[in-house]
Amino acid sequence: MNTTKIAVIGLGYVGLPLAVEFAKKFPVVGFDINQSRVDELNSGTDSTLEVDDDNLQSVVSLSEVEGNNGLYLTTKPAALSDCNYYIVTVPTPTDKNNRPVLTPLIKASETIGKVLKKDDIVIYESTVYPGATEEDCVPVLELYSGMKMNTDFFVGYSPERINPGDKLHTVTKIKK
Repeated sequence: MNTTKIAVIGLGYVGLPLAVEFAKKFPVVGFDINQSRVDELNSGTDSTLEVDDDNLQSVVSLSEVEGNNGLYLTTKPAALSDCNYYIVTVPTPTDKNNRPVLTPLIKASETIGKVLKKDDIVIYESTVYPGATEEDCVPVLELYSGMKMNTDFFVGYSPERINPGDKLHTVTKIKK
């Protein structure tokens, strides 16, 4: 039987609260390319103050999670290989002309594509313009995985609804 194991790619103000909440019910791998961010979170502290220390410490595991729940935080892409759900929450910065810079999104798609397996699901939660998921991200997943969307793996888009610093409308209270 295939068990759910979730990867959250990007541990900022959107990804970290999501990873913590999922980790209360499922094994979760939180992935970020910033080693100092991962070290900070593994020590039980979130400098963005999106997740309080007690909540974070209640789910963090310093070794890969093999049980019913918990959050393993890492910068190592190989840790994603056992996951079957991938939620991309990387930033989408803009250039000097306010055009979106998709580099973090493309790099995240490359990383996932290298570990993607049959029937896996990838959900993009990064803020992007209409069509970016299908036109920019899916081709990268297909190239790196050697598989086809809607035949071998599946993709969804879930607009992020987090307002940084808003303690009233948190991830657990926002309808999706």
